[in-house]
Amino acid sequence: MATTKDAPSLALDFVEVVEPRLWMSTSYKNTYVSSTPAAIMDVSNPGTGWYDLGSIRAVKIPVTKDVFEFKQGVPRTSRKQWEIDRTAMITFNTADLSPYVEAIIMGSTLHNTLGSGHARGAEGSHVASLLTDGTRRRTIISMASTPAGEALGQYDMVACASPTAASIESSYNIAVVESWLASTLTLADAGFPIDPAVKDVIQKVDAVEFIDSMGSDTVRSAMLFWDTLVSSGTVKLQHCLYFPKLRNYSGGDFDLKDASEPYDVGVTLSAQAASMTYGDGTTGYNFYKKWVLQY
Repeated sequence: MATTKDAPSLALDFVEVVEPRLWMSTSYKNTYVSSTPAAIMDVSNPGTGWYDLGSIRAVKIPVTKDVFEFKQGVPRTSRKQWEIDRTAMITFNTADLSPYVEAIIMGSTLHNTLGSGHARGAEGSHVASLLTDGTRRRTIISMASTPAGEALGQYDMVACASPTAASIESSYNIAVVESWLASTLTLADAGFPIDPAVKDVIQKVDAVEFIDSMGSDTVRSAMLFWDTLVSSGTVKLQHCLYFPKLRNYSGGDFDLKDASEPYDVGVTLSAQAASMTYGDGTTGYNFYKKWVLQY
């Protein structure tokens, strides 16, 4: 018989170094209110309408309950208990303050002041074709033709959206130019956060303004996930949490540090309960759905 001093038989497939990823939307998405993901979340291909928030760390998901106790007798003892309050949050730190990341986590909207690099609606500013690779189609863009007017240069900021003024001026799909050669636009780092579409307009942005008036109330959705078991580069098990309704709760705790460290911002998002349907057909209010996925 084994003793307490012996090493226990653990479920070691679930003991892993966790590197969580957080996807968020710009508005409420009821994607999984009544369903289960059809596949494991692919880091290189965020689902439609989801933005990858990049390098997050120190992630916590505090859930608190307030339980009322009915006591009787001498000495008084607890005879009955019932839950009267519950809260759930996501807290994390990030050093990525790309305009779309900052706006989404802070509950802000964006207004892009457009430059003259691409005339709005001109054929030269349209996306002509996309690569099929999940990552490269957001970094290497084939344009319809070389745009007239001021050419794009390295470090220029550009926005991508459908060809209307209102759409591109409020777009979160913002990236930085690495190079422009003939009709091929190459973007720095990961490029656009979401896939462009053929005929989308790409235009230079001179300024990005963050709009977050007092009293505004922006509800967003989130997917928090991490790979639990990876074999030969293939994800075998993945934990995933879907939060249908989140709001910025803390503003942003900016820590600019000093020249030897990157700046850092701490964020708290507060969850709101929603009525959801579970896999067994039952329904109920909760802050999130949680799965272990294997496909």
